[in-house]
Amino acid sequence: MGDLKIIPLSKEEWKGTPILMRYTTESYFDVEIEETPDAYHIDLVKKKFASPVSHYPEEYDYPDELYADHWEGAEAWGIVSDEIVSEENRRSVVCSKVTGQKLLACIECWPETWSNRLLVTELWVSDELHRQGIGTRLMNLIKEKAQKDGRRAIMLETQSCNVRAIAFYKSQGFRLMGIDTCNYGNLDVSRHEVRFNLVYFITPSVGRATVEDLPEILKLQYLAYQSEAALFGTQDIPPLKETLDEVEEEYRKGIILKMVDDDGRIIGSVRAHADDQTVYIGKLMVHPDCRGRGYGKKLLSEIERCYGNRRCELFTSTRSVDNIRLYEKMGYKIFREEAVTDELVFVYMEKK
Repeated sequence: MGDLKIIPLSKEEWKGTPILMRYTTESYFDVEIEETPDAYHIDLVKKKFASPVSHYPEEYDYPDELYADHWEGAEAWGIVSDEIVSEENRRSVVCSKVTGQKLLACIECWPETWSNRLLVTELWVSDELHRQGIGTRLMNLIKEKAQKDGRRAIMLETQSCNVRAIAFYKSQGFRLMGIDTCNYGNLDVSRHEVRFNLVYFITPSVGRATVEDLPEILKLQYLAYQSEAALFGTQDIPPLKETLDEVEEEYRKGIILKMVDDDGRIIGSVRAHADDQTVYIGKLMVHPDCRGRGYGKKLLSEIERCYGNRRCELFTSTRSVDNIRLYEKMGYKIFREEAVTDELVFVYMEKK
């Protein structure tokens, strides 16, 4: 079986591959909803079935498959065996429709771009690989991707009767986000198969700064822009001379975001203001100890989202090669340059 290497599953080869989500359960979370004029009370109480209940993909009108048409832009990874499944057995075994190679485990995700979240659309491990940590490895891959892409959360779906899956997701740091009492049919509650929506929040988190945060953000600014000053061999650059009064003025006329780690420390920030046509973005900064983790991309994505679908503009110096590379990856293009001195040339970039 080899070293159980997780590899990308190409859409060309794996699209339409059925995922056989079979499981047997002895318990379920009973959904009890009480409605009063002023409140809704929802209790999710774990109970036992009278006898074990099994669920099979054949029960559903729309069985799971990789790269379903409604998940346009999805990506998938998995563990593929060297074994080639014969034509007559391919309906009962998860395998490539193209090569017949047997699939042992997989995970698929889809970017919900409007909310900056990542949705896990498939997670499956074959019976022969259970209890070998494969699910954790696949989930870690998605967590790393979400972090790298600057997503704020990962979402997924399971069922109130799939208690083993719920326990696994809880061990991975997921928590209940909500329920859907008629996702699979109108009798989901009485069938004890209610859709559970779970969420994993990516840390650090990004939110709007308050006035009380501004002194800490200015302190971070003085630290973060030391690398920029080193490019010119001088401390005489605007970000290192800005005062708290000036930051407060920027706060009043626009938006300042902060990135906060698990200890409540501000490790990143970005600010912007806008007119009718353009969003002007500036002071994108990440603590020197936290660079190289996709945090700058996450901050930039969040400030863009604050202003909707408008033209964005920012600038940096020609010497800030890393900044220019990041902005280009985020869709920005240079539209003009401005020489301030012989040493300092600003590059203005836009994203339409």
